[in-house]
Parts: sequence; C-alpha cells; structure tokens
Amino acid sequence: MQQLDDRQTFLLPRPVWVNDIDVAHCTSCNATFGPLRRRHHCRHCGNIFCHDCSSKSVPLPQLGYGYKPVRVCKGCFEVAYLVTYAIDDDHGLSTQIHGTRGLLELIEKDNEHDLQNVVMYGGIDALIWLCRSSTSVQIHHLTTTILAILAEKESIRPVIITKWALPPLLHLIEFYVYYEINSRKKKKTGLVEEDETPQEVILEIIINCTHVFYQLSRAGILSQANIIDDGVLYTLLTLAAYDPAVEQHHRLEEESTGGASSEEGNEPQAENQVKVAETEQLRERIRIIQSLAAKAVSSISALVANQPNVIELIRGTDKFAYLLRSTNSEVRKYMAKTIAYLSLRNDKYKSALLGGDVARALVSIIALLPQTDDDDDDRQQRKDDLAYYLSRNDVDEEQYNPVNPSAVSHACCALANFATNHESQSTLISQPHLLKYICNVPATLPGHTEVHRHVARCLANFALYGENTAVMLNYAETEDTRHPYNITPTLLAMGQSANVTPDIQRHIVRAIDNLSSQVFIQCILVSDGEQWRSLFKDAHEFILRILEESEDSDTLKRAQSIHDKSGNEPRRKSKKKNKKSRHGSLQHEESQQQNGALEA
Repeated sequence: MQQLDDRQTFLLPRPVWVNDIDVAHCTSCNATFGPLRRRHHCRHCGNIFCHDCSSKSVPLPQLGYGYKPVRVCKGCFEVAYLVTYAIDDDHGLSTQIHGTRGLLELIEKDNEHDLQNVVMYGGIDALIWLCRSSTSVQIHHLTTTILAILAEKESIRPVIITKWALPPLLHLIEFYVYYEINSRKKKKTGLVEEDETPQEVILEIIINCTHVFYQLSRAGILSQANIIDDGVLYTLLTLAAYDPAVEQHHRLEEESTGGASSEEGNEPQAENQVKVAETEQLRERIRIIQSLAAKAVSSISALVANQPNVIELIRGTDKFAYLLRSTNSEVRKYMAKTIAYLSLRNDKYKSALLGGDVARALVSIIALLPQTDDDDDDRQQRKDDLAYYLSRNDVDEEQYNPVNPSAVSHACCALANFATNHESQSTLISQPHLLKYICNVPATLPGHTEVHRHVARCLANFALYGENTAVMLNYAETEDTRHPYNITPTLLAMGQSANVTPDIQRHIVRAIDNLSSQVFIQCILVSDGEQWRSLFKDAHEFILRILEESEDSDTLKRAQSIHDKSGNEPRRKSKKKNKKSRHGSLQHEESQQQNGALEA
C-alpha cells in the first residue's frame, strides 16, 4: 500500500500536571493526603492519586517516555496499555493487532467513561495513525471498524474530523476499491506481508469507511473543503456506482438445482450451494456500500450551502444519470432524493441539472412502474420507451423490482420542481409519453398520499405553460411530437380518492384552473364557449363539489374562477350539515351572508 507520508513516530503532547499544592485528596478514592499518604502523578492524564490508585505501570512511548514502564492511574491503565501496544511497530504485527483488537472490545462495551478516555488520551489518534502508516489488511479492518462505531456517537464525530481522519480514510477507500490491481503491484515490488485476503474483508473495510462518511454527512458537519477539495463527494459518487467483479455461479446454481440422484453427487451439490450463498453475501455487501454512499450524497445535497458546489461538480458529467438507473433500489431512491433537493431552490441551475442524460434517467424511475393498460401495442411501445430511458436494449425489468414508492415519490417531487422553470419543463415534456407515465403513478400506488401530492403538483406546474395545454388535454388538431395525453381523468381520480387531502385538492384545482384559463382565452378568441364546456364537463362537476366542501381559501378562489368560466350562475357554498346548536347556526348564516356579498 502506498503510504500518505513517511512512517513518522507516533507522538502526543504530554498532559499538564496538576500542581501538588492544589490537591488535598486523591482524585479517585478521595483519601486525604498527609505524611503517610504521598501524592503521585499519573503520567498519562496528569492528575494526582494516592499510591493504591496509581500502582500500575505501562510504557508510554506515545508521550515521549520511551519503553520503560511509568506510573499510571487505574482509570487510564487500560487505554494507555492498549494504545501502547497498538502503535508498537517494533515488536511485530501481532502486538499491534492485540492492542487494536483490545480497543475494539473496549469500545464495543459502550461505556461512556471508556469512550471519553479513548478520545482524550490518544485512542483516536492511534487509530488514524494506523490507517495512515500500516500496510496490514487486518489492522485496517480493525481500525476502520472502530472508527465506524465511534462515528455513530454524536459527541465524537467532530473529533474524527479535527484529528484529520478523512484523508487516510479516503486513501484506504481508493486503495481497496482497486485492491486487485494494487495487490499485483505489491507482489512485483515484494511488499506482500500477508496471505491473499478474502474479498469479504476488503468489502467490509470499504463499508466501514463509507459508514464514517455517511455519519459525518448526515450530521451536516463536513465543510466545503472536506466535500470538494478533499474529494469526499467525488469518492461517495464513485462508491455509489461501485460494482466490482464478483465470481459468477450461474452454472453452479443450475447444477445445485439439477437434482443429483446418487450419493456421490450430493456432496458437490452441497458445496456448490455454499458457494452460491457466499456469492450472494458478497453482493449484499456491495449493495450496502452503494446504498451508504448514495445516502451520504443525499445528506450533503440537502444543505443549501452545499448545493452550488455539488451542481458544479457534476455539471457536464453523467454520474447522476448512471446512478438514477442503478439496479440497486436504495441508490435510485437516494439519488432521486438528491435531485429533488438540488432542484428545489436553484432555479438558475435547473437546466444544468437536467443536462446530459439526467432527464431520461429521472423519468426512467416512473417509466419502470407496471402499466395499468398493457395490450400488445402498449407492450411494444413500453419496450421501446424503456430502451430509450435506460439507454440499453436488453432491459430486464426484474432487475428493478420491487417498486420503491419512496424513489417514485422523490422522482415526482423533482419533476414538479423542474416544471417551474420554462427551459427545464420544456426538456421534460418532450420526453416520450411523459404524461402517460406520470398519470400511471397514482394508479399504480393508490394508497400513497405523498406520491399523489407530488403528481398533482407536477401536473399543475406543467399546466402553467400555454404551450402544454393541448398536449395535456389531448385535443391538438395536428400531430404533436410530445405525445399528447389527457390528464383530466387522473386529476379527477386523485380528487375523488379516499386518501385525498386538502393539499392534494388544492394542486388538482390549480391544475384544472391553469388548463381551463388557457382554453378559455382561446375560446374567447374564436367565440366558441362550447369547446370549453366539452373539455371540462367532468371537471366542472368536481369543481362544484369542491365549492360545496372545501374550506381552503385559495382552493375556493380558484374553484370559483373555474366555475365562472362555465357561464353558469355564481355558485354559493351550501350550509354545513349537522349544525345542531343555535349558536353554530347563527355563525353559519353570518358566514353565508358574507360569502354572498363577496360573490356579488
């Protein structure tokens, strides 16, 4: 392994000794000092103890005391002993492994006092030094496991950053991602110290390092320099797409299911099944790496301060497009969530975000949903569309199953965000059968309220643009290359769903209002009101119900505007039912009078 720098001596600053005259009692047992009970300083922490509480001794080369044992207190002994062994590269690898494994066992006890001692007295420094200087895979496995556990502690996360742990962890990831290549280089130069390392150990080291970065990203404590200059974000994007060659066992699977009849065939069959299980475990570890990295990218992108730098880093690349098409459903989910974050407030960056292949990749998430109307023509059309959206001809839909509602929700949220920008919505609306795939979402996921809200918001935002009206109502007289599709039935189905919320209703009414306003203007120009009534007959009946039932002022205002375009008499909101008390009836009548005045 190529080291970050020379193997410098591991040295920590000595603690400041407490002044004798300031302490009258033992720090540990509180015994009073006097002529028969002397004061003794712990060389590890600098506090004062009696002889009984500081009778242990251990070498402290990390504090500059050399390898001669010196006095330490009982509280410091275990950490001091383990750190000394962990950094002892003069007595062989087994000594370092013993010390590092002892630190792991100590931390796994999850004792607050022990954790504090590890942080305060060089434990984390020793782990980082080992990551930087050791060439042992076993040491790397132990140290990264400990750092992954410590990264889950809120109070310790900032310490990991301030102790400069990120560069050596990034270096370890780079080394082990390309481990096979690096191993061949080590053999040529004679640097191989251990036997061939199992692939599961390599993957676990990468998992540990990725977990540390995920915890730091989730806590929001990575700086811009960490994210961009140190290469954290670039590394995470690489890991989200990490897919090393895992030995294939398709032939073994066939043999294991072939059903050997003789006893001689049973033993190889069992052995093959074990190998198949091991291969699946390796693949599961790879999926964990990909998912953790994608979650970390999403956490980084959630912070507004990070978003311009994230967008600039991926501008002109297909990194996001590749990850949005991943067969790992967790990666698709968190990358769609990342796009949703980045498209929320950054209007000037929206067209750049959809650059390259991102628009197609984003739509692929909803295009992969099962279709409700699926005849022979639709199946061929869907096959062609999936080949377009996934940029591959041999699409195996089973690779993308089962459906992940969260991924679909985030994708619809991102589409709704992009639809507020004219250039980006124009890019999206031109995608093959986009409206059909959007309208298929609520039919496929009928019980997901959040998905319905994003679909309604998305359609309402697309309806803001007059150029989309004919496409969204499917009444264009000429052939439109943007694949017209009538969205009205979908809007009404969502509005009449048992799971509808006031927020969903508001977006549905907004969509109908935007479309009806565009058509109303056209009808005025040609003096043809019948076209409006023909297009919005069913929608108008829904609007009448909204006027009767809704209590949201914005929804009522838009619904009244739609009703007024129909040319019918102004609609008054009817009395609420079940008004039993006289006081309630008087309030309702007063409200009706006020509504009548506003309508007049």
